[in-house]
Formats: sequence, structure tokens, C-alpha cells
Amino acid sequence: MPKVSESKILAVAIFGTFMEILDQTVMNVALPHIMAVFNATADRAQLIVSAYLMASAISTPAAAFLSDRFGIKKVYLASQIGFLLGSVLCGLSWNSDSLIGFRILQGLSGGVLNPLSMTFIYMNVPPEKRGSAMAMLGIPMMLAPVLGPTLGGYLVTYWDWRLVFYINVPIVLTAIMMGLAWIEDTPLVSSTFDYKGFIFAAAGFSSILYALSYAPTWHWTDWRIITLLMVGSFCVMMWIIIELTEKKPMLDLRMFKHKGYSVGIGLTFITTIGLYAIIFLLPLFLQQLRGLSAFDSGVMLLPQVVGAMIGMTVSGRLYDRIGPRVPAVIGLLILGVMSLYMQILDVSTPDDILRIMLFIRGMGMGLSMMPIMTYALSSVPPRLTAQASSLLNVSRTIFGSLSIAAFATLLDTFQKVNLENIIQSMTPNSLMAVGFLSRIQALLMQSGLTSEASYNEAVIALYQYVNLRASVTAYDMNYVIGAIVVLLGVVPSIFLLPHGKIEKAGGSAEIAT
Repeated sequence: MPKVSESKILAVAIFGTFMEILDQTVMNVALPHIMAVFNATADRAQLIVSAYLMASAISTPAAAFLSDRFGIKKVYLASQIGFLLGSVLCGLSWNSDSLIGFRILQGLSGGVLNPLSMTFIYMNVPPEKRGSAMAMLGIPMMLAPVLGPTLGGYLVTYWDWRLVFYINVPIVLTAIMMGLAWIEDTPLVSSTFDYKGFIFAAAGFSSILYALSYAPTWHWTDWRIITLLMVGSFCVMMWIIIELTEKKPMLDLRMFKHKGYSVGIGLTFITTIGLYAIIFLLPLFLQQLRGLSAFDSGVMLLPQVVGAMIGMTVSGRLYDRIGPRVPAVIGLLILGVMSLYMQILDVSTPDDILRIMLFIRGMGMGLSMMPIMTYALSSVPPRLTAQASSLLNVSRTIFGSLSIAAFATLLDTFQKVNLENIIQSMTPNSLMAVGFLSRIQALLMQSGLTSEASYNEAVIALYQYVNLRASVTAYDMNYVIGAIVVLLGVVPSIFLLPHGKIEKAGGSAEIAT
């Protein structure tokens, strides 16, 4: 049987991951409509989103074992069929309980797809071309989180919320047909399932993700959040102990002895924060403070995707030629500097300026993200690639949820602190307050209002202005924090090994990192 071409394998990988990643964000815009249709509370609606993430985190660690035990082709096809079935059932949901249950089916099926797609590439693409291949795989990873709210906003606004799920059907069917035609099954490996490790991993990761999903709403000091984090941390610690002592663990954590993999995981945390700082914060800024619709705010983010696609194409070629160091360092510098520069954003910032900033920032993200992930996976022996990609994807899910929870909490905290500080400085007798009220009152009196009515309206306008300034400053402070975290990642990225030492000199990736 002739070897399948690299382009076909890449197509399978891209189609295999796109809808799974898209479904992590597309629901956010549809939630208000679903709440109204099913008369669901805010907590219940949030569970529709978090149930998918938790289920995905549960199944992802098992991807390596399943592909060894049943063959990568069978697992891939079964996962796509499960995801397709879950999508259709979600669209047919009759209440919030049924939707949550079907979202769990979606997440359990989809959680396996991303690590399998990365494994496809490492099985079928030679080392000297993996940088470019992983860069292509990175395009849906960048496109889906941005396109999700845009597509969701369009479907909900102009069509029906159930189409948010039905839109998966043609793409997943295409992925299934590609998988049937192009994937070559792998030899089966007889092994016992690490039940103890799986149970503790599932309990630990799902508890932590559940806590992170609700922390901004319930607050970090709530006993439920504290309990979930404590239980999750305990289970993860037990999982680590089990995986380090089992003869055949579900995920061999000894892969962290390879410094390249450890550094890659750490830098993935940095790039994930850089990605979600904007994907989470900027749509809120555009919708809440500038009055854009969900669809329009999503369109505003598209220049970042274009920049990321260009950056990934360049970084993939650079990685294949000289390794990860140069694109990672340059990308993180661009990403950090542009994130820092975004503190100038205001409600009056011209759209063209914002688009340019996002485009440049996207290039930085594209340059840095995939070389770091490729470097991490290239740093472990080939036999551990499936396990390394599974752990990397679990980490990305948790890092993303942690980023959103942290930025949401910081945004709320900064807004309250800023509002209190402004109110303290802007007393009724302060020059700024008196001047503002006088100008607004004079304008309103010219339009025909009485002195008393115009003064009352001026007071309302002052209150709105103070709240606006507090909110804008809170967003700007978040951008600065995100920028600082990203820039801190420049230092370790300088020490990434050259390409040759990773994949050529070591031969089998048993490298000297």
C-alpha cells in the first residue's frame, strides 16, 4: 500500500481539529439565547460551556492508550462519529439538561482528536518538514477561537442557535471520509489500561476546570471554588505519583526529564496567556464599551488571524531551517510589545489603528506559538509522541481556562478599584467635576431643557463617564499584565536548542536537552 502523501495527512489533521476547537468558543455568543429558550439560570448556562471543556480534559489523556490498543484510525473515526452524533443531538436538545449531556458526549469525543492530529504529523512527516506542517496545523488553532464568536454571533443573529451545532455536520462528515480514505492504521499494542491514573486525572482536571469556569462568578474565596481546587490539586498529585510508579502508565510523566519538553510546556503557558488575553478581553471591550455586536466584534478580530497565518507560515519555514529559537524570540517580543502597546486603547481609538495593532500582534503569535509546540514534541522519543501531545493539549485547555478566569477576576477587581479612586478624587466640589457638569449643563440648556433638568442629566452623564474611565483603565491594566507575562517568556526562549541538536544529531529525539 503506497504511503499517504504529507498533504493528505495534514488535511486530515486540520479537519480533525478545527471543529473541536471551534466548539470551545462558539457557544459563548449563543448562551443568552439558549438561556431565554430554556429558561436557564446563568450558572446552568455556564455549565453548558464548562461541561464540554471538562469532558474534553477527561478523554484527552487517554488518547495515547486508545490509539495503541485499538489503532489510531479506528479511534480517530470513532471520535469523529461520536462528535458528529453529539453535535446533532445538541441541536435537537429540548432543555438545558439534555444539552449539557450531549455537550459531554461532544467533549469526550472531541478531546481525543487534537492529540491524534499531532500524532499523525509526527508519524508521517519527516523531521525536516515538521515545522511547516505544524505551522499549518496551527492555523485552525488560531482561527477557531476567533471565528467561533463571529460565526456564533452571525448564526444566532440572523438564523437560529441550533445551527451553531448543525454547522459541524458537513465538516465532520468530510473529516470522516478523509480518515477512511487516507489514514493508515497503526499496529496494535497489547497493554493494560491505567485505571487508577485515568480516574485521578479525570477527577483532578475536571475539578480544576470546573473551578476555573466559575471562579469569576462565584469568586475565588467561595467555599465551592476552594473545595474544587483542593480536590483537583489532590487528585492531580495522586495522578502524578501513580504515573511515576506504574510500569505502564497512561501518560509517562518521565518525559519531563527532557528539558526541551518541560521548557516547551512552560512557554506554551506563556503563548496561551498571550492568545486568550485578547480573545477574551477585546470582544468584551468592543461590545460593552464601544457598543459593537458580537458579530461585528468578531470581524474586528480577523486581522489578528490573518497576521497569525502569515506568522505561522514564516515560522514553519524558519523552524525547518534553523530551529525554534529565532522565530520564538522574535514572535514573543512582537507579541509582548504589541500587547503592552494596547494599553492606549480607548473607546475613541480608530478602527484602522486597532486592526493594524491586531495584525502585528497576530504575526507575533504565529511566529512564536507553533515553533514552541513543535519543539516540545520533538524533544521526546518518538514512542512518547502520542502521550506528549495528549499532555500538551490537556495543558493548553487548563492554561486557557486559567487565563480567562484570571483576566475576568482582574478585570472586575481593577474596575472596582479604579471606580473608587476616581470617585474619591472627583468630589462634587472638585474642579474637574464642576467643570464637567457646567459644560454638559450649558449644552443641554441650549437644547431647551430647564436648568434643573439639565443639571440632573449632567450628573447622570458624569456618572456614566466615571464608570467608562474606570472600565477602560481596567482593560488597559489587564493588557499590561498580559504583556509582562509574555515578555518574561523571551528569556527562556533564547535558550531553545538549534534545530539540528533536536532532530538530527540525536536521531531518535533522545536528545541532550
